[in-house]
Amino acid sequence: MKLISEKIKNTECDKIAGFTGDLTNMETLFIAKEFFNKVINSKNLESRTKNSYINTSKRENYLFNSSINGIENSDLILLIGANPRFEATILNARIRKSFINNKTKIYSFGNIGDQTYPYEVLKNSTETIKDLVEKKIKLSDQIIKAQNPIIIIGQSTLKLKSSEYICESIMKFLKDNNKINSEWNAFNILSNNASTIASYDFGIISSNYSNNVLSKLNNGQFELVFLFGQDDLTFNKKKEFIVYIGSHGDKGAEIADIILPGAAFTEQDAHYTNLEGHVQKAYQASYPPGNAKEDWEIINSLSLMIKNKKIYQNKDELVDSMFNFLKMKKPNQINAAQDSIFVSESIVLDPVDYYYSNVIARSSYTMTQCRNEKLKVKKTGTEG
Repeated sequence: MKLISEKIKNTECDKIAGFTGDLTNMETLFIAKEFFNKVINSKNLESRTKNSYINTSKRENYLFNSSINGIENSDLILLIGANPRFEATILNARIRKSFINNKTKIYSFGNIGDQTYPYEVLKNSTETIKDLVEKKIKLSDQIIKAQNPIIIIGQSTLKLKSSEYICESIMKFLKDNNKINSEWNAFNILSNNASTIASYDFGIISSNYSNNVLSKLNNGQFELVFLFGQDDLTFNKKKEFIVYIGSHGDKGAEIADIILPGAAFTEQDAHYTNLEGHVQKAYQASYPPGNAKEDWEIINSLSLMIKNKKIYQNKDELVDSMFNFLKMKKPNQINAAQDSIFVSESIVLDPVDYYYSNVIARSSYTMTQCRNEKLKVKKTGTEG
C-alpha cells in the first residue's frame, strides 16, 4: 500500500489510468470514480476494454427499454449483431416463449445458429439497415405496422465503424414512426456484463465515440494503471506499473506488479444495475478469505495513505452518496438523433465462449468440465 501511494504521488495525474471490470459492483465503481476524480485528479477511468460506441446523453440510449417481461407482448423482434442464446440466456428463453405463445415474427442479421426458435435470416450488412431506415424493404413496413416491435442491438454491432449510424438512424426511424413513446420503447441495447449499465450511469467512459483511455494505453502513454476486477484487458505491457484489485485474477493478475486481493461477489453485500436499468442487491453468502477485503475498502485505504483522509467513513455513507448521485443526475432530455457516417460493412458476431464468459466462470472446475464436454461433442462431428 505504501509503495502504491508513493507511485501515485510521484506520477503525473494524466499518466495514471484505470479500468473497471465486467463484474464490478456499483459501490466499487462509484468509489473508484471518486478516487480518480478527487484523490489523484485523473480523468483516465474507463469501463470498456474495446473501442465501442454508446450514446450516454440519455439513459434510454443504452438500456433494454422494452423490458424482459415486455418480450412476451411483442409481435416482432429484430436481432442486430446479437446472439441472445449465448449472450443473455434468460432473455432468449422469453423470446422462445413469445414465439410459442404468440407466433412472434423474429428476424436476425445473419445466421446466428440455433436459438431454440425459428427466425428469418437477413443479409448481415449495414446496407440492409440503411434500406430498413429508408423504408426500402418490406421489413420497414412490418415494423411500422407492428403493435409492440422490439429491436435488439448487440455489443458486436457497437464495435463497427457504422455503430453510431446504426444506433442513431434506427432510433430516429422508431421515433418518427411512434415506436418510441410513453407506453412503448422498441429500442434496446443488449448489455453482456453485470457492471455495464452502472458504469454508464456513473459516467465511467472516456468518450461516446471512441475509447480514448484504451488508445492512450496502447500508445504507451501511461505509467501507472489500476485494474479494478478487470480481467479482459488485452494489451502489450511496456513500462506500465500495474495494480490489480480483484478476487479471481487471471489476465489482470498475470500482468500486475502488485495484487491487492478483493472480495468476490458472494463475499459482500453489493448493488448491481441490470440491463433494464433497475438496481438490484446481492447479499453476502460468505466472508473474504485471508487478508482479502472488499474492493471499496481497499480504495478507501489508499485514499487515507495519499490524502490522510478516507473518501467515505463507512459503507453506509458510500451507498447513500452513490444513490444521491444517481438522484441528482439531470433529468433525461429527449435529444434529436445526430447525423452520423455510414460505412458499408458486414455485421459479424463476436465469438462467445459460453462456459468461460467471465473470470469466475474461467476459474470454475464445473464450467471447465462443461466446456470440455462441449468441445468433445464438436470433435465427434455431430454438431454443426
